[in-house]
Amino acid sequence: MLFSIEYWPDPQRGIKEAYRVLKIGGKACLIGPVHPTFWLSKFFADIWMLFPKEEEYIEWFKKAGFKDVKLKRIGPKWYRGVRRHGLIIGCSVTGVKPLSGDSPLQLGPKVEDVKKPVNPLVFLSRLTLGAIATIYYALLPIYMWIKDQIVPKGRPI
Repeated sequence: MLFSIEYWPDPQRGIKEAYRVLKIGGKACLIGPVHPTFWLSKFFADIWMLFPKEEEYIEWFKKAGFKDVKLKRIGPKWYRGVRRHGLIIGCSVTGVKPLSGDSPLQLGPKVEDVKKPVNPLVFLSRLTLGAIATIYYALLPIYMWIKDQIVPKGRPI
């Protein structure tokens, strides 16, 4: 599962399904974005789509029944591990299926109502904000790459 969780209406349900289809000892790996820290990045992330916190990824895997759950932060080499600028860097989460059968997690019915009509004004505003967020998230890594070229190595950017 690679960089798609931000589009899932119910991530826990998807992770539960991954558990179900794996064989005993099989390993699930999910790679996705991490919730940003900078106020503008947070704003776009919160209204645009799902950007889980690292703790949520781990909790979802454990609740689904996975064992030996591990999280590793991932990002480009110029990132230097500093999150004060709020750039959304991803993580990979892995877990091992210890038992056969379905996940022990019990979930209720799906909550997404696809038959409910969408308010055109809400749709247009989300589309506009999504387009602005796309531009922002495309320019932010370019800005960070340029900053990496200017700031001496060994100093945080």
